[in-house]
Amino acid sequence: MITVSLSAAAATFVAGGGRDIDTARVPGLPALEAGAHVQLVGAAGEEVGIAVADPDNAKLRVLAVPADGFTKLDAALLGLRVERALAWRKRLGLPGAENAYRLVHGAGDGLPGFACDVMGRAAVVYAYGEGLRALGKQLAEAVVGFAQLEGAVIKRRSKGGSDDVPQDVIGRVDEKAIVREHGVAYEVHPLAGLNVGLFTDMREQRLGLPRFAPGQRVLNLFSYTGALGLACARAGAASVTNVDTSQGVLAWAKGNFDRNQQAGRYEAGDARRYLQRAARDKERYDLVIVDPPSAGVGWATGRDYPELIAAASAVIPEGGLLWLASNTVELGPLAKLAGKGLRGRASVIVEQAGLPPEYPTVVAQPQDRYLQVLVLRLL
Repeated sequence: MITVSLSAAAATFVAGGGRDIDTARVPGLPALEAGAHVQLVGAAGEEVGIAVADPDNAKLRVLAVPADGFTKLDAALLGLRVERALAWRKRLGLPGAENAYRLVHGAGDGLPGFACDVMGRAAVVYAYGEGLRALGKQLAEAVVGFAQLEGAVIKRRSKGGSDDVPQDVIGRVDEKAIVREHGVAYEVHPLAGLNVGLFTDMREQRLGLPRFAPGQRVLNLFSYTGALGLACARAGAASVTNVDTSQGVLAWAKGNFDRNQQAGRYEAGDARRYLQRAARDKERYDLVIVDPPSAGVGWATGRDYPELIAAASAVIPEGGLLWLASNTVELGPLAKLAGKGLRGRASVIVEQAGLPPEYPTVVAQPQDRYLQVLVLRLL
């Protein structure tokens, strides 16, 4: 195992719970092979932790500290992390034979560089760097064992977010499955690309959004497989229109609506052009849901979100709601972006939200709390 000396600041960061060390904060760090195990020591040679090298993300991922009592990164350590993570999700009442939920969330579960969603009888494990894939397989085996699943797929998640991802499979993983969340059925594709059909970080929003929906005309932009729109339809919305650029995911959304005996409309096209046409035709929506990707072809959040907010507000009557989400904390508070987009139209914040409780993050890494949700009532 390679030994690396940390600065006092970096050692203090780890002692305070930090688990993702930027390699730029480690002067004189030698070139490390992806996946190399690294013994971290302080200025006086004291043990600080054990990390795995993740050069893809310029990180040292700290997986063990002296208090853990482990001298190496192995299956026993990963098993302990999974056992503790599962105990927290059980306390939240999430596990179940067909249930979908997040089981592992990076540094918050002592597993920086990794995430895991359980999708019914299989797990989807994400490794955020090539050097993490070997440990990712061991992590998947621990998840399958402790959560009593049939199999797992390990996906190599890159910064670019490409849907063409390397993946490894252990045990049995079906190409398609029906999973449930609070009794609602969704179709997921565990062996497809990066996104399998259901974002578990929006679980609390799928519970809370229905409060605003009864009797309302709902427009669900960037609808993907329709989960947020479906929550509104089940709550008694007067109508739900789902808009996405992909005919394939709209068909997927329709399947989810049909499966849950709900009606909806499905419009293929760009959200901005849809809003322009709707404003021209004087269409009005009482609740507009805007959940864009953090990045994509022809889309940059910082540049394009305020204009999208302006276009959405143009189809919302007085007293209507604008529901906004953002996955990019680097741009600052979502309310600031909303203020730019509303251009002086009076509004009040009726709700702000973020990650659900099965997405723990360490206090030392505030950037890990990436999700922002803002609900505005337009006056």
